[in-house]
Amino acid sequence: MDRRQRKTRKAIFDACVSLIEEKDFQKITVNEIVERADINRGTFYLHFEDKYEMMKSFENEMIEKIEEVLVNNIPNEEQFNEQFLKSRYDTLVQLLNCYVENNDLLQLLLKSGHNASFQAKLREKLHHVFTTKVFPNLKLDYEVPSDLFVILFTSLSLSLAEYANQSNKPIDIEQLAKMFFNILIHGPAKTLGLLQVDDVENKNNYF
Repeated sequence: MDRRQRKTRKAIFDACVSLIEEKDFQKITVNEIVERADINRGTFYLHFEDKYEMMKSFENEMIEKIEEVLVNNIPNEEQFNEQFLKSRYDTLVQLLNCYVENNDLLQLLLKSGHNASFQAKLREKLHHVFTTKVFPNLKLDYEVPSDLFVILFTSLSLSLAEYANQSNKPIDIEQLAKMFFNILIHGPAKTLGLLQVDDVENKNNYF
């Protein structure tokens, strides 16, 4: 994509971000998008077949950004040890920063009614990354299916990103990452103080 194409795509994206604050995505027309972007219809259709294909393209763009963070931080064989979780902290900080830095894109996907589609694509991508590059090197507790882990990881990370984006106060990404790890490692019940360590270890008391 050359500079001119990137500029046009950015204008279309900015127009969509603006319009989604005013009306539902289903009510937004291509005419409104091109008028707000200050381009003609022909230029729009050089980039996208219609507004739905446009949103799929935006979905893929966000997923590629997330995948880049994860793939660039895949641990080497020596890092798959007791320090594995600690070594993933920096990765999580980068991932949350990715969400926050691309807030407009993420919010467009969520507000346009493409949340389910986006999360499904993201789970599929994360499942591939985890099952091919991470899980084979770990000793997994197969009482918890890998699919379930991916769903929980995806939902929790997106929820924290949405929390950061909607907060009225400045968010410390590193502190948010620590919160994520606390929930991920200890679980909601222990994090909230509803369970003690002995209770967690003696899970037969509950299940």
